[in-house]
Amino acid sequence: MRKTMKILAGVGLAGSVLVAASPGQAADIYREPPSIKDSGPIDYAPAITWTGFYIGGNIGATWPSDDLEILNDEAQFVGGFHAGYNWQTRSNWVIGIEGDADFGSDDFDYLASIRGRLGYAFGRTMIYGTGGVAFAAFNNGGLDDETGWVAGGGMETKVRGNLSLGLEALYYNFDEASVGAVDDAVETVTVRGRLTYHLNGGREPLK
Repeated sequence: MRKTMKILAGVGLAGSVLVAASPGQAADIYREPPSIKDSGPIDYAPAITWTGFYIGGNIGATWPSDDLEILNDEAQFVGGFHAGYNWQTRSNWVIGIEGDADFGSDDFDYLASIRGRLGYAFGRTMIYGTGGVAFAAFNNGGLDDETGWVAGGGMETKVRGNLSLGLEALYYNFDEASVGAVDDAVETVTVRGRLTYHLNGGREPLK
């Protein structure tokens, strides 16, 4: 658990630096500066929004541990994909649902989840918390496939209208994991970078 807290503290510090350095920190929905046409009125660009479907890829590392010390507790590479839907309210809260799956770990055939997300948008940047149901298939030590829970958080920044970069940390817990008739609770912390494509282009008309 001490190792888990150190990892999460490091992620929190990195996220704080990114938030402080990111553009568009005003509370109102961000609008790009007006452009002046040769012979017409000032034209304002549409507001940036997080509403809509999205798909993307992620890459990072996971740190598993278990009561029986069957799993390798060193950092392990993971990579995979995510997809979901966001809805942004007029007060800039962002509500969403997301599914994801990661592969490539020494100890997991896959590590997946279905999660709700609740965030707040500062224009181009959104911070959020997330939690839901987790699924794991193990390839080490005879552990049975397991369902558990996951919680975490992250931030994303729009680098273009339909592209965002993000950093996310997730804590997975599988208290009911077992090796045959022997209980072996498993937990892991995953930290990953995200590249996401927003299908609506990241904008909606002014109203």
